[in-house]
Amino acid sequence: MNKLNLLEAYYGDYRAHGKEAADTMLGVVKSLPITVISELTDSVFEEVSRLKATYRISLADAVVLAEASICDGVVLTADHHELDIVEQNEKIAFKWIR
Repeated sequence: MNKLNLLEAYYGDYRAHGKEAADTMLGVVKSLPITVISELTDSVFEEVSRLKATYRISLADAVVLAEASICDGVVLTADHHELDIVEQNEKIAFKWIR
């Protein structure tokens, strides 16, 4: 998981439920077997650019998709309305939560 995507989850939880809830969520994520990637490698940078230019998606979505593509990871999401087209056209694994 790229740190940018963790930031997106954190601020969303902070806005919806407050700092304490966001801190709790952050602690849970850090306890899971998830690697938080703090850097943006050149290969991910280029893939983010390609995905962002190709699809009408947010920068954060392009980052998670690029990380999954480069690292053979799985995108965990509920955003069908934005990412169904990507799933149909790219070799990126998705796990839909809704």
